Amino acid sequence: MSSKTLATPLIRHVTTRGYAQAAPALKRDARIQSSVLPNKTFVAALDNGSPVARVTIAFKAGSRYEPQSELGVAHLLRSAAGLTTKNASAFIISRKLAQIGASFSASGDREFIYYTVEATQNNLQQALEYLNNIVSNQEFRPWELSDNIPRLQYDLAALPPQVRAVDLLHKAAYRRGLGNSLFIAPKKIGNISSESLQHFAASTLTPGRCAVTIIGNSQENATLVAQALQLPTASEAQSNPSTYHGGELRKEMGGDLAHVALAVQGAPAGSPQSLALAVAAKALGNGPITKWGADNTPLAKAIGNIGPFAAAGFNVSYSDNGLFGLVLSVPKDEATTAVKAAGKLLKNPNLSADAVKAGKNQLKLQVLTEAEEGTTLAESIASQGLYTGVVKSPAEIAAAIDQLSNSDISQALSNAAKNKISMGAAGNLTLVPYVDEL
Repeated sequence: MSSKTLATPLIRHVTTRGYAQAAPALKRDARIQSSVLPNKTFVAALDNGSPVARVTIAFKAGSRYEPQSELGVAHLLRSAAGLTTKNASAFIISRKLAQIGASFSASGDREFIYYTVEATQNNLQQALEYLNNIVSNQEFRPWELSDNIPRLQYDLAALPPQVRAVDLLHKAAYRRGLGNSLFIAPKKIGNISSESLQHFAASTLTPGRCAVTIIGNSQENATLVAQALQLPTASEAQSNPSTYHGGELRKEMGGDLAHVALAVQGAPAGSPQSLALAVAAKALGNGPITKWGADNTPLAKAIGNIGPFAAAGFNVSYSDNGLFGLVLSVPKDEATTAVKAAGKLLKNPNLSADAVKAGKNQLKLQVLTEAEEGTTLAESIASQGLYTGVVKSPAEIAAAIDQLSNSDISQALSNAAKNKISMGAAGNLTLVPYVDEL
């Protein structure tokens, strides 16, 4: 019997510091405009007539760019967003944004960090002044970083075990680069100096690694926002291409459940294979579609009736690599049967035409639903710009999904299945088989 525990897709795990958002009212004729400035900053805008504007400034400053001697510094940078800058204290920033009804958030993944502000149109310029200040003039005062330690500890304590399993999966698959954890290790909390954080920010928050997107305003204003940024032009952080190695990492945590993530090498972002694998991940299964309904997906059928469990396919794509796989949570006593069945399906995926059709519809629903959330859409446009330099609207992505044939998806699955399986596991792992036993 399956449950809805993993109904939320694991396309991209995001950690966030911020508040809520409202959905914009889109114009039918709204089009995304984009360009690249002379300093190599990518700029894009969607003037959709929304009364609330969303502005995202994104940088290639994710965990993959961390030096091996300072692992966790990207998490620290993300958590320090909104602290005192050269021109304003953390209290003043929070107070002024509250007075104009604006909100600020910082989120990130393995590739990027996103700084986003939301404000009504008549207060946008004031909000942008504080966003510029937050991004351009960070100081990272040692005593404020010390005060921020409880937040880092909370971030780690609140991690769901499924997220831990996926994080371990990346480490096992890539070792370094994309294998760097999204989260700081407990032993590193309080041991990364403000100087190290300042150096990391100076080498990653640079114009050539930046994208500025606006939802609800013009391309001209997006360009002005980008030109107003006071970013360093020092030598940039370098990142070697992440090689897929394959392997496994396990974290024994006890409890009644085992949480296991299995994956093979996928495809880089922006490639047709990546989109095909995203469809395949939905087709594998994502839990019951209706509340309390039966789960008739290929993944649920492969695992069988072993008792309450949760299982979902996922596909994550990065600039030079990707992972395609599944994550499941099962009772500890049923782990052997469930994990072996899931591994067999991953190595020999055989999706019916009906399953592929359902996967296409579910992926289109996800893409179009996320487009209704202004912040999500702004971050998506920024990441597309930094990945490929080209932006596709949600409608264009949905059309590209429709154009995929069953043979395209089968070929992408076949190519992925030839690769070595990687595994990350957390929880009670007494009966979880090792990857070479799958």
